[in-house]
Amino acid sequence: MTAVVQDRPKDACLVMAIPATDGSPAKPGTEAMCGGKGPEAQRMAKQIHRMHTSFTPDQPKNPPTVKVAEVPVTGKKATVDGEQITVDGQTLKAIVLSHSTGVEEDQIGIRIEAGLVAGRWYVTDLGFSVG
Repeated sequence: MTAVVQDRPKDACLVMAIPATDGSPAKPGTEAMCGGKGPEAQRMAKQIHRMHTSFTPDQPKNPPTVKVAEVPVTGKKATVDGEQITVDGQTLKAIVLSHSTGVEEDQIGIRIEAGLVAGRWYVTDLGFSVG
């Protein structure tokens, strides 16, 4: 989360993993995927920059203070929502809402899942819902 808020796409990408599907294990971000010049790396950088814009409060501290609540681990997964992550003391949900127009607080849902892959924790799913 800190790397996203600080707009460091390569660092953010390196702690993300493509979720496991149909028996294949989750795949952590690689140096080539996250820092290369290819289309996949460029697409990832653009996506993370868009998240940075939505996840950063107005006039953030330098550096911003990002905190994620401790949550229970079930199996090899843990899930946090937009109320359990704060940036400079504001919840992620409130920050996203402040960058939105025509949306009420109860219409925004944020869910971030982390999974244990090869002994390390990675973000394996990021869910947003509006409406």
